[in-house]
Amino acid sequence: MTKKPLILIVDDNPQNLQVLGSMLKEHGYKPAAAQNGNKAIDFVQKKAPDLILLDIMMPGMDGIEVCRRFKAEESTKDIPIIFITALSEIKDKLKAFAIGGVDYITKPFITEEVLARINVHIKLREALEKIVRVSITDEMTGVFNRRFAYEILTKQIANTKRTKENFIICYVDIDNLKKINDTYGHAEGDLLINLVVESLKKITRDSDYIFRMGGDEFLLIFPRIQLHDFNNLINRIKQQLNKEEIHNQPIDFSFGFAEFDYKQQHISADELINIADTGMYESKLQKKSQKNV
Repeated sequence: MTKKPLILIVDDNPQNLQVLGSMLKEHGYKPAAAQNGNKAIDFVQKKAPDLILLDIMMPGMDGIEVCRRFKAEESTKDIPIIFITALSEIKDKLKAFAIGGVDYITKPFITEEVLARINVHIKLREALEKIVRVSITDEMTGVFNRRFAYEILTKQIANTKRTKENFIICYVDIDNLKKINDTYGHAEGDLLINLVVESLKKITRDSDYIFRMGGDEFLLIFPRIQLHDFNNLINRIKQQLNKEEIHNQPIDFSFGFAEFDYKQQHISADELINIADTGMYESKLQKKSQKNV
């Protein structure tokens, strides 16, 4: 069953809230209400709606200011906002668009117009979200891709400098993927890659990130973690990954790590990844040299 889109109605008039709420509920939407700007901001901080119907003229904080605040925050800037207005002046409508509104509905409400405008922007947002997901996702595994890794890591560095909380990244390589591909075919190699992803998902936290950086390489980002907790987590990841095998052949992995210290202002995303990648490569070479002894 498809989830009903959540629409937040922000209006200081209880009658407008009731009329719009009943209209939306009757036509398959899930309405929520806020009678002023502060309540709207509190609501959105707890649960982001799919769309906001926002009255312009409200006592205290008006709709223009509420919209400005939503558009200023990374977590809420992409929520489509349709203004509710009785204003007919073109300058007022232009101001609403300039601040970030996607559309406007005039009072008194015409049911067909309200539903048509909401439906257009809900579908548009769904389409845009799908495009974004495709652009940042690895097609085969469904985890994030290499391009998005650099974007997230750059943001993580900026956040860490602000919050003064270190974070750790881990580079993971499947040692014998090539042997699996050569012996059993690429379909079995693809199966192994997906098994690795599922193993990583089982162990990592909701706040962690998993990226596929290449054929057999993955990057993990662990925000806000202490070194002791990180060591325990990595040991659990190693134990989980070591359970994986293809055709009764155990799979081995190499790991490399790097910690971002918020005091190291000069470290870039590229440099941090290179440190972890170099550590992983050295680990791989060490294992090869041990086998040759």
